[in-house]
Amino acid sequence: MDSQAYTVKGLLGHELGVTSGVLRKVFASRIREHAEGISPEQLAVLVRLSSGEGFHQNEIAEYVLKDDATITRILDSLEEKGLAGRKRSVEDRRSNIAFITPEGRSLVERVFPLIVDLHKELVSGIDPLDVARVVTILGLVRNNALGLN
Repeated sequence: MDSQAYTVKGLLGHELGVTSGVLRKVFASRIREHAEGISPEQLAVLVRLSSGEGFHQNEIAEYVLKDDATITRILDSLEEKGLAGRKRSVEDRRSNIAFITPEGRSLVERVFPLIVDLHKELVSGIDPLDVARVVTILGLVRNNALGLN
């Protein structure tokens, strides 16, 4: 049997996974400095909720690319912290509308500018056209991956 050296280095999935893990730790650390007990996923949900007057849970799930059960757990946690709430949908009483509370909005207003600053640090020294290309390519890869499921 031929002996072959296998490596995951350089494979897009591996590189994205490693980079994602590093970024998650950095984002979590920055968020924790100004909002103890809030995860990057929870902040992403709060940011989505802050952009409107209420969202169905499936709309939130699509925005943050999480399954409905995960969104339910995140919303449960945000409700316990007084940062979000849920009410029955007027159109469909079987579903809930999630909304941000004044405390949640205050947290987003305090923390989101720090995330924007972190983004600027991460892309410092990188041509804006290259950043735009990476964002476009990542979207294509994400869509290809979603098509595999």
